[in-house]
This record gives sequence, C-alpha cells and structure tokens, in this order.
Amino acid sequence: MKKSYISCFLSIALVACQSSQTTKSNMPDTVKPRLALNAIPADFKFSLFISGGGDKNGAIDSWTLDTNGIMSVHTSIRKAVGKYQSLKALAGLDSVDMDTLRMLIWKGKLQTLDSTDITQQCAGDEHFLMRIVPLSTEMPVTLSFDACATDYNLLIGQQRRYFKKFMDWWGRMRVKYRPSQPE
Repeated sequence: MKKSYISCFLSIALVACQSSQTTKSNMPDTVKPRLALNAIPADFKFSLFISGGGDKNGAIDSWTLDTNGIMSVHTSIRKAVGKYQSLKALAGLDSVDMDTLRMLIWKGKLQTLDSTDITQQCAGDEHFLMRIVPLSTEMPVTLSFDACATDYNLLIGQQRRYFKKFMDWWGRMRVKYRPSQPE
C-alpha cells in the first residue's frame, strides 16, 4: 500500500514538472526581441518648448520642459473682458504624464519631424510654436503651425498618428497643469 502511494505521488510530481517545463518551452523566442525593440532607451533625453496662443479666447500658454519632467509654465488668465493677467509657474509632470510624453516623442519619431510637413494655416485657429531638442547628435526640430495641422498635414503612418496623440496629450496637460492665481 505504501509503495502505491509513493509511486502515485512521484508520478504526480513528475507530471507537474513536465507540464511546467512544456509551458516554458512553448513561449516563442520572438517575444523577447520585440519588447526590447519597442523600449525607450534610458539615455533618450530631450528638451521641449511649446507655445500656443491667438485662439478666440486670447489665452497664451508656453511651456519649457526637460527630460526630468520639470516644466516652466508661462500662461495668461482672463481677469475681465479684454484684460489678462500673466502667471509664471514651475512644476513637475506626474511620472505617468512624463512617460506618455517620452513614448509619444520616441515611438512617433517626433524629434525627426520635417517642418514642411506641418504647415497648415487656418484662419481663426490657435497658432503653435514647438521646438524639440534631442540632447544627442540629432538636430533640433522647430515647427510653426495652426491647430488644424493636427488633422491636416503631410505626415504619414506612425508619425501622423503620434503627432495627433501628442497634440491631444498637450491639450489635456494644459488643463491639468494650468496655474491659477489664488483669490
């Protein structure tokens, strides 16, 4: 009786070991290199300046942001009809927002944009100035465009998608991080 229990226990242990080994070997080898290819290099550093203004609200925002997520914000808020007050602030992006920005710039290759691909001018739209300075051997990218260039531009494929995502991201960040004057 003891021998049958021992042999049953050993056979169960053997089957359990074999099944865990087979699941490990069933993992395709191509998964690991794909993850490494999509990763953002740790040494990817940049500086970003973006300014938007001239829309129907008259508000002007400009940000200077570095790779550490520290940003200098200069904005104007409406105090009365036709009257604006200028505010300056220093803040840090939340890590999730900074990771999203790094991903958008890296995967969308926004640091290699050609300014002639984003030249759409639309009457009455907000006008943007943007400068991405990769802190490597690459040349800085300087862009001047209206808000409609988010949808109407000459970018193709991945750059087009990520440029739109970047502009959507900045729109959300302008609201989230806008400084306010204490009353």
